[in-house]
Amino acid sequence: MITHIQMKNFKSWKDSGEVQLAPFTGFFGTNSSGKSSLLQMLLMLKQTIGSDEIISFGNENSLVNLGYFHEVIHGHNVEESLELGFGCKFPESITIVITQDKPNPDGVTFDSFNFETTVKKYGNLQDVSRICYDIGRGNQKIKLEGNEISYCGKRLFTGTYKNSYSIEETTQAFPDSNKPFNLLSSKFEEIFSHVFYLEPTRKHPQRYYHWEGDFPETPGQWGGSTIDALLSARIDQRTTPYKGKNVPIEERISAWLQKMELAYAFEFARTGPRDDKNYEFRIQKGPKSIKVTLADIGYGVAQFIPVLVLCYYVPIGSTLILEEPGTHLHPKAQADIADLLIEVINERNLQILVESHSEHLLTRLQRRIAEKQIPEKNVALYFCRNNDSASTIEKLDIDEASGDIKNWPENFFGDVMGDMFAMTDKQVESIAEKGTEG
Repeated sequence: MITHIQMKNFKSWKDSGEVQLAPFTGFFGTNSSGKSSLLQMLLMLKQTIGSDEIISFGNENSLVNLGYFHEVIHGHNVEESLELGFGCKFPESITIVITQDKPNPDGVTFDSFNFETTVKKYGNLQDVSRICYDIGRGNQKIKLEGNEISYCGKRLFTGTYKNSYSIEETTQAFPDSNKPFNLLSSKFEEIFSHVFYLEPTRKHPQRYYHWEGDFPETPGQWGGSTIDALLSARIDQRTTPYKGKNVPIEERISAWLQKMELAYAFEFARTGPRDDKNYEFRIQKGPKSIKVTLADIGYGVAQFIPVLVLCYYVPIGSTLILEEPGTHLHPKAQADIADLLIEVINERNLQILVESHSEHLLTRLQRRIAEKQIPEKNVALYFCRNNDSASTIEKLDIDEASGDIKNWPENFFGDVMGDMFAMTDKQVESIAEKGTEG
């Protein structure tokens, strides 16, 4: 799980400070307040893996396309440094052996680390000026910073930067199986290989789907492989934990479509000979309704199915980044999204990072906190603002007993009280006018 993020001079963020993340983390705020940038930083680090670049700002085929350094750096001031960081915790501990002394080799065992990197612009190129991994505690603390590793204040080796998160050792202080930077950069890659993203606007529904029998890693950032994922899950008999049992993921997806009043059932139907490999994805709105293709059902249903499939298709323990998961859904369904996310957090150990404008989702989440269906400690909610071209972030203080937000931001979801007072004033005026006429 990713435990915190921080950034300096990244887009609208001059300095985000340390933003603590939880299993359920929600980002709210006005448009262009910096919410998306918080999530884009993680996507940028993910797409840097496997890239030939020091840090990958992306292109039209990437998870995120941020442009060039001068567009990413805060205020377009290329003299500034881009500073990024995050913390993470993993389910199993690993050990780095510091000394090979026998019979008591000295080492550090840890199940988390903090990472920081700094990227600067040098002429027409950008390069790394600092990488830091902090692991362990107290006397067992090891720090890998700059191009060297130190343990209890003692410098052990030096190396050269490979990219924004890994260093290649230039001395032979450690055996190949125990090179600290190799272990940590591998852990870095493992963490981000389990980060999955879904765009706020998903691919338009199709009347027919062609499936070649492949098994996609995810439904895709636009949801374009959603039907492929469902078909492959059926063939693979993929299941998910639910109330102490393993059930087919189709069963949970169908149950949520019913609960949210989006559909009664769905099925696949071949549209021609077996070797055509073409399928219709048919939706039945009610128990007596005719079955229609996904292209003929409401747009909101088609846009939400990728969210459902993503929640149950990705590996247990993954981190999901969702932008506006309830786009085009009616208020009840938006509220039910909170219940869906709570279920997959509790049953599948997922971490959910969601950006939303939905008051209905938030209200349901507050209710579930009060009902103890999700502990308050497992929820982190933030409100973002943009003042004078710089973003700021405020953590919302949730009352564990009631679910109330103690520091409710002004105009969080518009001026509701102002609208109500204005309506009341007009009603009073109308009554007075009618009394005068009488």
